[in-house]
Amino acid sequence: MRAAYAEGRPIPEELARQAALAGDREGMTVYGIGLGNRGAYPEALHWLGKAVDAGDLTALVVLGTLHLDLGDPAEAERHFRKAADRGHPGARIALRELRARRNGAGH
Repeated sequence: MRAAYAEGRPIPEELARQAALAGDREGMTVYGIGLGNRGAYPEALHWLGKAVDAGDLTALVVLGTLHLDLGDPAEAERHFRKAADRGHPGARIALRELRARRNGAGH
């Protein structure tokens, strides 16, 4: 599971669920992503929050994206900022894009 996560390979949701339930932070992130993709937003927020609490920076970016998709750009920016402050390059890009959108320069 960890090697697939690190390499960006697909991970079956059931494997991610099992890893999440066992306390694996990457499993929590992947499971949260799968839940969000299925529209199970409260559960996705729960698992992504647990992954963030366990120290997964990617989960912060995913949380920001999920909040953006749910129409809460302020909460999205909060998560992107935390991840960017900790050095996540994707979060820095997301912040720039969010600010450009807010300022009318985005798509």
